[in-house]
Amino acid sequence: MKKLDDFTKCIIIFVLGFALGVVLTICFNMQYSSPVENNVVIDSLTKTRDSIKIKVTQLDSIKNAKVVEVSTLDNDSTLKLFYELVSK
Repeated sequence: MKKLDDFTKCIIIFVLGFALGVVLTICFNMQYSSPVENNVVIDSLTKTRDSIKIKVTQLDSIKNAKVVEVSTLDNDSTLKLFYELVSK
């Protein structure tokens, strides 16, 4: 088996040490991430979801009001609505 010279040994030790340092840094950052930061992200996502639900509810109520309005039209008001829509 061929022996490695001193320079090659130094390079290998340096690369292994650097890789170990990177792995330890990643593990340390994952282990000590703040739960407060995670809660802030979850809270902002919850607020966004709730605001979207409110907008959908408002759109549903507007749609239901329009359906009631259209369903109560008689023939004359239907023609007026048609002409109004066509003129726009």
